[in-house]
Amino acid sequence: MKNILIVSLTMLVLTLGNWLAAFFTPLGFLDIAIPFAGLAVVLVFFFKSKGGMASRHLDMSIQGSTGIRMEQAAPVNERSYILIGSILYLVVMVGLTFFMYREYFLN
Repeated sequence: MKNILIVSLTMLVLTLGNWLAAFFTPLGFLDIAIPFAGLAVVLVFFFKSKGGMASRHLDMSIQGSTGIRMEQAAPVNERSYILIGSILYLVVMVGLTFFMYREYFLN
């Protein structure tokens, strides 16, 4: 139940962010939905993964400034429900965009 709540909340936050981006730009909601969702997936992937690129960069930065060698953690394949929600949002937005612009794609 908690996992479904996390996925739903992630999709709600992304929908609100997409709506705010559309509100403050001259673009429509669906016009920026796919790039917004893709950017969200990439950002969540890099910053939510343990032992990923962002955490390795931080470890190297700390090691360079303090001289203390940081313990290298092996990448962990942990299920991130925020990442799953972001990917699901991307899939829904791609489907919705193709459905709404189906006449354009069929011609």
